[in-house]
Amino acid sequence: MKYNIVQADEAWFKENINCQNACPVNTPASNYIERLQEGDYDGALKLNFMANLFPHILGRVCTHPCESACRRGKIDEPIAICSLKRVAADFANEKFLKRAPILTKTGKRVAIIGAGPSGLAAGNDLALAGHSVTIFEALPMAGGMLSVGIPPYRLPWNKIESAVNWINELGINLKLNSAINGPEEFDKLANEYDAVYIAAGAHRSQGLGIPGEDLKGVLHGIVFMKDLNLGKQEKVPTKVAVVGGGFTAIDCARSSLRLGAREVSIIYRRSLKEMPAGELEVRMAEEEAIKILYLTSPVRVLGDINSNVKAIECVKNKLGEPDASGRRRPEAIPGSEFTLPVDMIITAIGQAPDAGFLTKEIGVEFTRWGTVVLDPENFMTSRKGVFAGGDFVTGPKNVIEVVSDGRKAARAIDQYLSEGKERKIEYSFMDKEPVRRKPYNYEVMPRNEQDSLAMDVRWTIDKEVEIGFSRENAFEEAERCLLCHYNIFIDEKKCVLCGGCIDICPYGCIMMISRDEIEAEGMHDETIPDDWDAVMAINEEKCIRCGLCVKRCPADAIKMRRFSYTENLVPVGS
Repeated sequence: MKYNIVQADEAWFKENINCQNACPVNTPASNYIERLQEGDYDGALKLNFMANLFPHILGRVCTHPCESACRRGKIDEPIAICSLKRVAADFANEKFLKRAPILTKTGKRVAIIGAGPSGLAAGNDLALAGHSVTIFEALPMAGGMLSVGIPPYRLPWNKIESAVNWINELGINLKLNSAINGPEEFDKLANEYDAVYIAAGAHRSQGLGIPGEDLKGVLHGIVFMKDLNLGKQEKVPTKVAVVGGGFTAIDCARSSLRLGAREVSIIYRRSLKEMPAGELEVRMAEEEAIKILYLTSPVRVLGDINSNVKAIECVKNKLGEPDASGRRRPEAIPGSEFTLPVDMIITAIGQAPDAGFLTKEIGVEFTRWGTVVLDPENFMTSRKGVFAGGDFVTGPKNVIEVVSDGRKAARAIDQYLSEGKERKIEYSFMDKEPVRRKPYNYEVMPRNEQDSLAMDVRWTIDKEVEIGFSRENAFEEAERCLLCHYNIFIDEKKCVLCGGCIDICPYGCIMMISRDEIEAEGMHDETIPDDWDAVMAINEEKCIRCGLCVKRCPADAIKMRRFSYTENLVPVGS
């Protein structure tokens, strides 16, 4: 058997912190979880602010791609990284970072269209860079889909308001009820400002394309959620059906229960495995007695003589070959039609951006699919100085992805306006062992779940259902983390190849390998000393960072080091 040995450089360490590498904004999850192990809630929150800007919000609604990548998941279940983000926000003494005044102004003016998470993130970073920022928002409140697309029992309004106020402290000019109505207005705006970032979101609903969807009582999910959050949708009839399988569909269904519905069904054309909504959201919907009709598609909407909805006709499906999305295509089963009596239907099958204020005539090109042509490296459209990102470019994304777009676009805009700047990643290592207060019995440390309101007290629309971890549960969950930002280093000049580290390692991570069994592609010959017949190799995937090998080594040849990195725009050549 040949062992493939790789040279561990800074880029390798960066990529092998799986959770941080999977996060669109590279939130240092294992670093802030380590702070929670130490009881340093303020330090944990600060690390979150530096990366994702909105920990009070993302700790509640992030789709947490970090957890899918978490190495702990190979042992049992991933760390509850998202919930621990909320812990930092809940228990920190300083709820928001205090920031020094911006002393250096560039004199450049940037307009941002849309005060959703992408626009706010871009505005934050551009203001910190010294640019004058004005955000134009069509709605009467900031937050975009955070404010009008998510129900307050999942994301309380005051959390959004506090985050917006924190961003506004930078001196951003936020103009509410200020839609950009048409190409002429946009062209004027683009000429008045040095740069424009379009972060207008995806607020246009997609229809079902079936007979009867124009009947009274058929609503679009985005409109329903917007009216709910603006106080216009205060009640619903007894029987409600929601068509769709994403987060908006689940939100519409659970919200309907809180607005008076007695029977709520979700109609989804594929199986649970393909459902876009998160596992937690689906589970909570089922706990609240919402019936999910899997492998079911609507065929037509039936109405009474007054054109009011009275039923929806559906057909059962089977799954065929994968479609362009990679999910198996639903295929109708002949003869399986059935009718579901309903009083209201909410369609939540997708959203799209409304780019009506842009045209080719003002210099903005479109693809044949109707999306804006964009340089993927710098977010600039075909019109110089006009940038775009977030849902407006791709259609609906999750919150953390659009925050990432906003921050990346801000860097690109800053480079465009300032010139002479480049992106630079700085790496650092610190000799340090993690502080653990519990024994290393990892196999018997099950994942903790957040506490929730009891079923009999959760039925008002603004009462938050998930109430988070207690301090004790948070500590227990943090202790499960394998702290992948720590790594073992063996000093080849000190190592005597005694094998003591191999004997004490509880998971067989360290191996002594004969020289002739090594394939070291891309490594220099001098990496392995000529007089070595064997080398020491570490399987980082299995290592739990317990530090026993460090303590066991008689030659002091093994060190544990904490790795971290930061990314900044700096003057070229610095």
